[in-house]
Amino acid sequence: MSETPSADNTAPGAACGTATDWAAWSREAVETMMQRNAEWPRQFGLQGSPAYRWDLDSATLVFEGPLHEVVATVCLVGTTSDSEGSFLWSWANEAIPRQHGQALEVVHDFGREHHLALLTTPRIQGGRPEATECLCIAARLQRALGTFVDKQGDVTLYFSILHLQVAMGEEQLPN
Repeated sequence: MSETPSADNTAPGAACGTATDWAAWSREAVETMMQRNAEWPRQFGLQGSPAYRWDLDSATLVFEGPLHEVVATVCLVGTTSDSEGSFLWSWANEAIPRQHGQALEVVHDFGREHHLALLTTPRIQGGRPEATECLCIAARLQRALGTFVDKQGDVTLYFSILHLQVAMGEEQLPN
């Protein structure tokens, strides 16, 4: 029987003193985010590949749907560089606005509490598979609605989606 995390995302088995299978816990985080990533685009009418734009300073990601724009509050979890072959957590990247690192404190704290080097090491050797694992773990701990990945040249950005809402345009304002 597979254990599931508690509502507060504590480790499975923590309450009864059993050892946690961190590999299984991590796989479960990836599976959960894959499910959520299939749900939220449908819920907001964003099937296909809608145009989008993000802004790190405002921590927003805006999708241009066929009927409306959808605004997401996001956290840039980290980045990978093809040339460097590594994933860098946002909390360790001085070029990233501070609010992203602050939003990752729950992840960093969880890593320290459970002695998980993956969550406390600033730069991790690897590429997309390692970054995806880090992203999904972070999103799980942040109780994110989903994730989003964007490639810009040599750099790939990994976002957790913390909140989504339909943008209300001026023509939609109530009278």
